[in-house]
Order: sequence, then structure tokens, then C-alpha cells
Amino acid sequence: PPKMQPAARGGGAGGVGATPRTSTRTSLFSMPRFDFCLTPREHVNAVRSNPTLGLCGAPLCSGIHQESELSIVRIPRCDIPRCGQCAVSGDLDLADSLELSLVPEPMAVGSTALQKNLQTAKVVVREVFAELEARCIEEKNQYEESSTVPPRHKLNLWGTYTSKARLQRFAADSIEFVKQNAECRTRLLTTAQLRFLILLQHFIAEDTSDFYRPETQRKHQDSFEGILTDGVNSQLVKDAHRSEFSVEGQSFSLELPQDLDGELHEEQRQTIEKFQTEFVMALETYLLAYCNRRGLSPLGTRRMAQAVTTQMSQAGLANLDRGSQATRYFVGSHGLDQRTAYNLSTMQTPEHGECLKLSILCMKTGFCQYLEKDELLRMPGVDCPKRCKPASYLYQYATLRFMPGPPIDNCESTICTLLDALDEAHIDPAGF
Repeated sequence: PPKMQPAARGGGAGGVGATPRTSTRTSLFSMPRFDFCLTPREHVNAVRSNPTLGLCGAPLCSGIHQESELSIVRIPRCDIPRCGQCAVSGDLDLADSLELSLVPEPMAVGSTALQKNLQTAKVVVREVFAELEARCIEEKNQYEESSTVPPRHKLNLWGTYTSKARLQRFAADSIEFVKQNAECRTRLLTTAQLRFLILLQHFIAEDTSDFYRPETQRKHQDSFEGILTDGVNSQLVKDAHRSEFSVEGQSFSLELPQDLDGELHEEQRQTIEKFQTEFVMALETYLLAYCNRRGLSPLGTRRMAQAVTTQMSQAGLANLDRGSQATRYFVGSHGLDQRTAYNLSTMQTPEHGECLKLSILCMKTGFCQYLEKDELLRMPGVDCPKRCKPASYLYQYATLRFMPGPPIDNCESTICTLLDALDEAHIDPAGF
């Protein structure tokens, strides 16, 4: 059978050997999407385990009444007094206290949709972080059984998702994210939609927070470079010619014909290098101008550039994949047209002033064969592709907001928030 490819590849659109793109196609950003608007509020600090109950342990109140939630959460004390890991991760308060009391917080009157979405979200949150914890424990055991020394970033990753205090904080942040979502207040969302939103927000927030930890305590090993700065993610530079970009309306896209064997000529390599230079300089100039208007320090400017360009690289596509319906499928490479696009601009908000807005889109069309991942897991070794109609497609979209936050160690922090998102897998099986 034809070679099958994952439904959402992290390396950008096209790639070596892909079908050359034409310039007659409409903009990806003209596609429809759902809006998920967020209003920042203080974080709720705990979530009870039973999804049918409120945070206080009592059944959720009727929609015609206000609901107040109050809880006391017991957190195990850290074994190492004032340990650096807790301090850096922001868990110092949790590690130093045995009990945290929540201030009662009223919920919206008559918000039946919100209450039901919160009940579903509590189940989703418990499941996703249990899965992350189990995955880290399994991976750690594999390293121990093989007597392999894990790299430092792996140890940091395991430490993050096997810490009960951090998992508690992640769960609280995720519930508050859902609670402040305007869509959750007005209509019911499915479990799959909530899972996609919760995981995407969690991972983009963790990616951003990682830059404010010492390098020895980070969970990623990204490298950075640039022309005017040293804050552009190297993976973005490497893959720039495989995607479409728009920086405040200025388009950057490169169409390259390729040999049948997928090799690039020297002239094409030079064209790519020229494109990379022009794009990176324009991107850096734009980011520097924004940071200058916001009065950020040199280090704060570098951290902002790192956070934005990381989500414009494979990391951003990988975050889209986690929890996505599209990753349930492997699609055939024959006729496949995979496109990724990034749109960077500014937005004005009454609460936060000027912010950066990054839209990410990944779409796959043109394939006529697919495999379902669940079937492969149930029947290992069986990889008979199914046929589908040309109207089938896989579509992922998200808009992120970046803005300066409170200082961390004398450097302005960066806050990254998911504003809207859409995850759609439309597979139309072909008849026989």
C-alpha cells in the first residue's frame, strides 16, 4: 500500500517530496472557526475528584441559584525544605503549606451549560493528568530496566508530572480556564472539545513557563538563533520554507519545485537561505518593535521572542496534536496536500493593552486512504488502508495571545493564553 503519514506532522507542511503548491489557493485564514474567548481571573486552587459534585463536595446547585464553592485541600509537605525545584516551578507556596482554603466564589446565575461543562471538564482533567503521570512513570521504569541514564530534561519532565502538588496546580488552572471560557457559559461542549482545549492551553502555558526556569530544570532542549537577536527558535528557521507566514499582513511563502528523488539543488538551497534570512529579519524587527512599545527589558524581550517563535515552530504543531481528533488517523501520502500557516499580528484589549496574537492552522486534504490508530492498537500488524472520498479533510486551528506578565527574577514574564480553537476530522469513507 502507499506510504502512510501521521495525521498532524510536526515538521510543517509539504516537506521534501511533497506535491508542489500553487499560488491560486485561497488563504487558510479564511476558513471558519469556533471562538473561545477568555477573561483572566484569579485561579481556583483545587478540584474535588467526583465530577458530579461542586468543589465543596455537595451536589451542584440549580441554575436558578448562585453557587459558592469552598474547600480545604491537603497538600503533602515537600521533603526538602525550601527546595529550588519547588521555588522555580512556583510550587513553593504549596510545598510550604499543609492546607489551602478557598474563598467562596459566586458562579453565574442560570448557567446550566457552564455547570454541565464543568462537570465534564473535571472528568477530563482528572483523566488527562492521570495519563501524563502514568506515561512518565512507565517511561522512567523503562530507563531503569535498561540501565540507561536519562537526560536531564527527561528527569525534569518526570518530576513535573509525578509531583502531586504540581498536578493539583495544573488541575486547578485547567478548571479555571474552562470556567472563564465564554463558550462554556453559553453552550455545551463535547468531551473531545474540552480535552482538546484543556490540553492545548496546558502545553502552551508550560512551554512558555519553561523559559523562566534555570536551564538545568527545563523540560525542553530548544536552541535559538537569529540575525538581530538570538531569540528565534532554530526549528522555526530550519522549517520556514515549508510553511506560510503572515507578519502584520506581510506574507512570506516559498514555492520550490523538487526532483523526483526529493533532493534539492544547490541553487534551491541558496533560495531557501535567502528566504530564511528575509523572514527572520522581518519577524525579529516586528517583535523588537512590539517589545519596545511595551517597555520590556532586553531579557524580557528575548523571553517574549522565544515564547512566540517556539509556538511558530514544530512545538506549536505538536501542541495542536495532543488531544486532537486528527491524530486518530494516519492518512495516505498519495495526493496529500498538507498546509500549515501562521499569522502574527497585534490586538488591543481593554484590560491588557496591546498584545501579540498568533494564529496557527494545519490542514490536510487530497488524501484518498487512511488508517485508524485505534484499530492498529487493537490489531497490531494489520495495516490495510481504508479508502475515503476526496472531500475528506483534517483541520486544526488555534489563536494564542501573548502579553507581558508579572516579573520573575527581575525579568518580565510572558503569559500565553488560548483564545479560540477548532479541531475537526472529517473522514468520508468511500463506497464499494
